[in-house]
Amino acid sequence: MNDTTLGIVSIAVPLFVIGFFALRRLPWIFAFFVALLAVGVGYLHTTGATRDIGHTVRASLPAGLVPGHKAAEEAAPAAEGAAMKAETPTPPPAAEAPPAAPAAPAAETPPASSPAPAPAPTNP
Repeated sequence: MNDTTLGIVSIAVPLFVIGFFALRRLPWIFAFFVALLAVGVGYLHTTGATRDIGHTVRASLPAGLVPGHKAAEEAAPAAEGAAMKAETPTPPPAAEAPPAAPAAPAAETPPASSPAPAPAPTNP
């Protein structure tokens, strides 16, 4: 579970539960509350706040509580790297290439000491 998803869940689920218990006898108001909750969480998602909230929540929880925590994230790249090394064939040694010829020196242009004068305006 990435930080964005964790942030959305940690915001939406408690608010939904509180709203359900507070507004369960008023179904139209509860439906409006759910719509406003979706708009609010959507706004937080577009501003990037859900990622920040999810990162803060992940840092405050114990290590094994949230799936996809550091231990699982560190194990996956190591396993992928070992699989990639096993699948990649070793290229044959390349024959020794002849030395490259030295590049010809570029023609140097003298630096301009002053800008070229502008042409004089002509009157008809």
